[in-house]
Amino acid sequence: MIDSESRTMPSSTPETVKKPRRLLKFLIGGLVVLGVIYTAGWYYLARELETRVATNIAAFKERGIDATCENARASGFPLRVGLDCTKVGWADKAKNLSVTAGSFRSAAQLYDPMRINSVIEGPAALDLPGFIPLDAKWDGLTSSIRLDRPLPKEIRIDGKNVVVSGRDPGAAPIAVVGSGQLDFRANDPQMDVSLSFNKLKLADNVVPNRSLPELTGAADIGLANGFALLGKTERNLTVLRGQSGTLRKVDLSFEDGSGVGITGPFSVAEDGRITGEFRVTLRNPEGFAKAVQDIVPEAGNTISTVLQALAFAPRDANGAPTLPISVKNGKTSVGFINIGRLPAL
Repeated sequence: MIDSESRTMPSSTPETVKKPRRLLKFLIGGLVVLGVIYTAGWYYLARELETRVATNIAAFKERGIDATCENARASGFPLRVGLDCTKVGWADKAKNLSVTAGSFRSAAQLYDPMRINSVIEGPAALDLPGFIPLDAKWDGLTSSIRLDRPLPKEIRIDGKNVVVSGRDPGAAPIAVVGSGQLDFRANDPQMDVSLSFNKLKLADNVVPNRSLPELTGAADIGLANGFALLGKTERNLTVLRGQSGTLRKVDLSFEDGSGVGITGPFSVAEDGRITGEFRVTLRNPEGFAKAVQDIVPEAGNTISTVLQALAFAPRDANGAPTLPISVKNGKTSVGFINIGRLPAL
């Protein structure tokens, strides 16, 4: 009986033992092949990136622009691909524009290659039209770009403890900001621009005969045809002529907590005159009025007129007075009270 059962039980033959081992070998071999293909693909992309950078730099030079990315090399293996440079620069002699900075590191995750994050080290040397030569340094400066066609869909720049000063040895800071952020979001033809800064202090000589307080501010502006700005050559506020949009939020605060917030739609005529319907909210109106009058003493009468109107203004949920301000071709009024004219852009 026992002999009969032993004859019917399966036994481990050399063939059955070899099958799992073969599968394991095939699996390991497949992983090795995939690893080799992945590595070869990554290094192919890296070479293409380095070649593209060199080609673009050469193309810029043909247009009279000296773009530099010293010691450019691809980096990020195995999960990212990016570009590192020991020094970066951009010089356009025709526009008297030159910017140089320290090392630059960028990277994109392979699963999200259209999002590029970068870090740039200071200090930077800035030569800008109409300005004295400037130096800038910072504790942190990063950017994030979402690529799209024909232009990036999102751009974000963050800075921390940024100091800008003249290039002369021992020059005092011209501007210091604790932190700042700039965002561009595009959805052709619309464009959204957001800006925020904290503890901005400008030197007293930036505006002649004016002592400027420390400022904190934020803005969120939507432009109905913002894409049109990209094709314009102007580098001042005249670029906004013909534009319309909405001030979702424009806010400015002083150290004592007083401040002003502005919202509302606007348009800019081709002659630079502004038209819009705005709601202006003042926090601590007396403190805000005093701060503004210290900066612009010649506007004392206008400031007094606005303060008088605030006595009858409705209040928001926080008890801050809110004024409806109408602007028509630059002429500004609160109800039937004219308070001046805005300069043309």
